[in-house]
Amino acid sequence: SEALVEALAAERVEYVFGLPGGHSVCVLYDALSRQQQVRTVLARHESAGAFAALGYAQLTRGPGVCQGTAGPGFSQMLTGIHEAAAAKLPLIVIAPNAPISGFGKGELQEFAQTEAVLGCAKWSYRLDRPEKVPWVVQQAFKHAMAPPCGPVVIDIPLDIGDMEADIPDYVRAPRSTCVADDASVEAAARALLSADRPVMVCGRGVHQSGAYEQVERLAELLAMPVCHTNHGKTSIREDHPLAAGGVGCNRTVISDTLLAEADCCFWVGSQIEEFAAGKGWPALPEGCTFINLNIDPTQFGRNWTPDICLLGDARLTLARLIDACAEDAGQRDFHTSRAAGQIADLRMQWREQVGRLVARTKGPVHPAQFITDLNRLMPPDAVVVLGEGANRVWTATELQLTVPGNWVSASDFGCMGFAVGAAIGAAFARPDTTIICLTGDGSFQMQMQEIVVAAQYSLPITYVVFNNNALGWIKWGQKTQREGRFYCTDYSKNWDHVAAAEAAGLEGFRVDDAARSGPAILGALRANKESRPALIEVAVPWDEQTPGFHAHHLGGDCRGAFSGMCEG
Repeated sequence: SEALVEALAAERVEYVFGLPGGHSVCVLYDALSRQQQVRTVLARHESAGAFAALGYAQLTRGPGVCQGTAGPGFSQMLTGIHEAAAAKLPLIVIAPNAPISGFGKGELQEFAQTEAVLGCAKWSYRLDRPEKVPWVVQQAFKHAMAPPCGPVVIDIPLDIGDMEADIPDYVRAPRSTCVADDASVEAAARALLSADRPVMVCGRGVHQSGAYEQVERLAELLAMPVCHTNHGKTSIREDHPLAAGGVGCNRTVISDTLLAEADCCFWVGSQIEEFAAGKGWPALPEGCTFINLNIDPTQFGRNWTPDICLLGDARLTLARLIDACAEDAGQRDFHTSRAAGQIADLRMQWREQVGRLVARTKGPVHPAQFITDLNRLMPPDAVVVLGEGANRVWTATELQLTVPGNWVSASDFGCMGFAVGAAIGAAFARPDTTIICLTGDGSFQMQMQEIVVAAQYSLPITYVVFNNNALGWIKWGQKTQREGRFYCTDYSKNWDHVAAAEAAGLEGFRVDDAARSGPAILGALRANKESRPALIEVAVPWDEQTPGFHAHHLGGDCRGAFSGMCEG
């Protein structure tokens, strides 16, 4: 166990998220208690420990480390392991196990843990000799961080973890990356320079490589609009004249129009999943050149077949692309460009659409009303963690963030409850920064026990729970696609989230009228400044979604969806 902790320290691990059991005290926690460099964060459920590690990994762009004890403890982390695989995030899972000497005989909490992750972990290994600890940990970090990143599992039987041996010195795992070849970069540059209406769409790969400066420079050089997937939000500051908002389920009239007219689509660091591209992966506009930049070669042609493939790290490859375009791009003033003017006009159309939808709300509070106040009052450097549920699309489309990278979201694996724990990891990744976690009541309740962890560690987190007293997304589907046959989606009894928060040591606020949004937000932020977490419950309707949400699920475009919503 001491060799394991020494290896984690050598890898500059700051935190292990999780909770101990009998096996893990022997394998890990006893050694952790005798040093100061690697600290622990005590979760209340193993899945939340994994989610916290993933929130930490997203903001640090390094590996998150979690731990759960043998058997049931490990099985609780499987959802987090699948989430890491889907998001392609580096996750190190330390998994104590029953003694190997009695394996197969029915040892307490015995579980075939490495076999359980064959379909989702990048790499897993059951430690078979104590002197192999340095090699196993090195391999784990190497595989987790090698592009594309992903989860790894270190299985440590109790008896092996408790043995003494002569342990070799630890050598830190190598890191590797790659950049697209010159010929592909030149081909992409020619396509972008010759395009009349190019559009860039940014995914999570921009965050993982830290390519914010390069995205902005290339966009400005070519006067090219920048859209984003749900995971790529804040790839460019959202008040930039070329920022054009979300795509797929998060699309608005802005991105809908730009993508429909595009003659060159440049997707950067996205897996181009259904929620990003649209149901059925609708065809790109006729004659549109498709350029795909990704560090994972298996993504090319997964859905759409690229005309040009750029295999490499987003930051490094975009830098080369900027150099390749610079000489022939000319002096383009992006401020006065056609693209910037069109985006400004479309933004006004979108604001008008939102205003009309808010005016029609059944209440008590339309999500966009609350988010408008949040945009006005939250600190400019706040980190936002997005939860799952019916609230997700309004949050992703309306929330305007001006610091690139201050965004944490689950993958399209769709992990309900992810955000509650991920916000805790985010708070440890960005100490002294306000963390705002926005989630729905259904998703929140799957992990709400973790808010007491925020109180225990005095974390400046504000949880916003949009409460529609239902599984809103599912109920909306029953309304629109199942002839209104509502079944098993209403909460006839629901938590008093404010009372629960106060019982856990948080400041609690209730918003059941739009006029109360501002005071509640200010109260929560005051608590955060004093290192106290807070929770705001916002009473919202269950069936008032965005036009993009309607268009994604029911077909058509945002303008048509908006018209239908106004008539309905």
